[in-house]
Amino acid sequence: MRTLVGLGYSGWTEKARWALDHHRLAYRYREHIPLMGELLLRRHAPRGQRGTVPLLIESSGATMGSYAIAQRAEREGKGSPLFPAASLPEIEQWEQLSDAILRVGRAYMVQRLMQFPDAQVESLPPFIPGFARGPLKPVARMAASFLASKHEAASDPEAALLATVVPGLERLSAALQGKKFLTGTFSYADIAMALTLQFIQPVDELFIPLGPGRRKAWTHPALAERFADLIRWRDQLYTEHRPVPVDPRKTP
Repeated sequence: MRTLVGLGYSGWTEKARWALDHHRLAYRYREHIPLMGELLLRRHAPRGQRGTVPLLIESSGATMGSYAIAQRAEREGKGSPLFPAASLPEIEQWEQLSDAILRVGRAYMVQRLMQFPDAQVESLPPFIPGFARGPLKPVARMAASFLASKHEAASDPEAALLATVVPGLERLSAALQGKKFLTGTFSYADIAMALTLQFIQPVDELFIPLGPGRRKAWTHPALAERFADLIRWRDQLYTEHRPVPVDPRKTP
């Protein structure tokens, strides 16, 4: 069976999982452990590319990146298309904006993780028992620092948030103008942009389990209030179009 390696809280991983689930492709989910899991990524990454998640591993080879994985799901799976040909240029533009916002969001998440001890404990691998989590907070901080270094996180995530995220969400709001979908029908564009709100106000735990510590750390109250209409749009999109995934914390 194909295996998807990812980070359960990552917007890129969620984009890939949503597409796979939408197209009803069976897969086993494997949580990537920063630092510990780097060798697996390097082993399966396409030649000449730096290993990262999400990574879909199949007997025929590996596919890296949420957009490529979603397109593969489109070719191999069932269900309504997420990449209708007539909307493809528009979908690609929304994906580029989504990636830009998520990169800033990742830096913001890493910074906030360092400030919330409860969030650090929740970020530890699921196989670590409860009694051992407290003493291992330094490990969580080390992993967060590694991610910040690996992905060249911005030195001032809050400033980057205002410079990149706010204009991007304003563009999304202007494009929707009361519509349910960005391209006329539900598509990958909607998935991509829905995930940009995850670090403004996380979606319900049913879809992306975080825990109260990380949920608090990744909520930006001022922007959540400013873009409340987009959060409602995101939540409705999840309710109507997101198959409930298996909890990553409970998947071997």
